[in-house]
Amino acid sequence: MKIRPFYGLLSILTLVLGMIIFLLFRDLNNMLLFSWLPKPEFLKTTLIPLKPSLFSDIFRYNIPDMLWFVSAILFFRFIWFYKINVQKAYIACFYGTGIIFEASQLSKNIPGTFDWMDVLFMGIGAFVEGLLYKFLQKGILHE
Repeated sequence: MKIRPFYGLLSILTLVLGMIIFLLFRDLNNMLLFSWLPKPEFLKTTLIPLKPSLFSDIFRYNIPDMLWFVSAILFFRFIWFYKINVQKAYIACFYGTGIIFEASQLSKNIPGTFDWMDVLFMGIGAFVEGLLYKFLQKGILHE
C-alpha cells in the first residue's frame, strides 16, 4: 500500500466530510462569512434538521471541527512525508494554533464560541490520527 497518497486522499476526504456535515446539518444564518458574501438560496435553511440531543449536538458542532483539524494534520503528513522532523514541527505548531484559536474565542474580539467539547474532540481526533500514523509507520518499517 502506498502510504503517502493515502494521507493525501484521507486529508481530502476528512475535509469534505466535515464540510458536508456542516452544510447539511447546521443553521448557517449566523455565519460571519455570509455577512460578507451573499448566501446561496439552498443554504437559507437547515437542509436536514436533527432532533436536539447530545449525540446530534456532537455530530453537528464538534465532529466537523474534529474532521477539519485531522484533515490538516493528515495534509502536513502528506506534504512532509519524508521529512519527519519538519512534519513533527508543523504538526506541533498546528496543535498549538488550534488550541490558541479555540481559546481566543473566549475574547469578545474573536468571532466564534469557545467550546471545551471542540477541544476534546480535536484532541481525540489528533490522538486517533497519531495511532493511525504509528500503526502505518510500524507496517512500513517491518515490510
